[in-house]
Amino acid sequence: MIKKILAYMARFSEKRPFLMVAIIVVLTVFAVIEASNVKAQTSFDKMLPQNDPVIISFNEVADEFRGGHGLILAIKLKDSDNPDKVEDIRDPRVFELVKYLKDSFKDSDYITHVSSRTDTIVRKNNNIVPQDISTVKEIYNKLSDNEKKGMYNRDFSMILVNLDSDSGDSKAIMKEVYEKIDEAPVPPGVEIVPTGSPAMGALMGKLMGSSQSYTTILGLIGVLLILLLYFKKPLSAVMPLLPILISVIWTGGAMGLFGIPLDMATAGMGSLLLGMGIDYGIHLMHRYNEEKKSGKKISDAIEIAVVSTGSAVFATTATTIVGFIALTFAPLPMMANLGKVCAIGIFFCMISVMSLLPALIIIEEKYIIPLIKKMVTN
Repeated sequence: MIKKILAYMARFSEKRPFLMVAIIVVLTVFAVIEASNVKAQTSFDKMLPQNDPVIISFNEVADEFRGGHGLILAIKLKDSDNPDKVEDIRDPRVFELVKYLKDSFKDSDYITHVSSRTDTIVRKNNNIVPQDISTVKEIYNKLSDNEKKGMYNRDFSMILVNLDSDSGDSKAIMKEVYEKIDEAPVPPGVEIVPTGSPAMGALMGKLMGSSQSYTTILGLIGVLLILLLYFKKPLSAVMPLLPILISVIWTGGAMGLFGIPLDMATAGMGSLLLGMGIDYGIHLMHRYNEEKKSGKKISDAIEIAVVSTGSAVFATTATTIVGFIALTFAPLPMMANLGKVCAIGIFFCMISVMSLLPALIIIEEKYIIPLIKKMVTN
């Protein structure tokens, strides 16, 4: 049954190579559209089993008490050549900055409450922001140890502003926070550095995206160099690589279609599929070249290569998929996601290589090489 399907695919690719390529292109365009729906999973709690009592309690706290998504703005001193710089974080200009931040988040879609331990000093000053540092020091020195706790660090170079949120959308939260920080009247010698869960989540999302691009490109370059050394012809080196790139795109589309998130495990999907899937293309190309050297016609050589190589590739793919499916039963969600993505991806590698690569070989043999020879002779 498998051999009959493979033989049919080989004959279809041999007779209608451009139609096969067109079909692949249409599917790839659809995959690109679906891939845009992939969501980055940056919340640490979402990477853990949602039925665990620890995570259930965490979600209950977040829902009922508006906790769990706290963000902290560290307002601290920094080096500056400005003669009017802030040299003590108790400077009244810092109080004005905190007041500005509290006011700017009043109509926020994501931040529900803004507070700072320094609010105590303002309250002690009849709810008026102190106008000179001596007043701040005087009020601070009269505070109890409990009131002073957590207000300033030891050398009076940093204070914290707490931002509460009931949203788990780290990217949206941080987008708004950075916009407010950019608009804030930050005095010279002072900087605002966000930290906390949303900030780390946004950073993780950024790093996962860049890691995916970087590792995929690096893997692509490495694989291409090896193929160039092996086949010694640029076109022959690129052809087995194209179906694998297509399968990576298809896998991204499947992630968007089935709601599989991009997390710390699935971020390396591109380089993994390049390394695993390129074997299929190499085997098919090698077998085709062997049949051609033995005197077979192009149509016969391509059919023999697809049927013989495809049978072995099908068995290899089936065993690999079984191994990855085992990962889907892992209690850790991101490991389960990796299993799903790799199982889908390696299946797409097989389909893409067995359908697209024969068509590309036919196009090279019947159209590109004759055209190049004609151009050279002319």
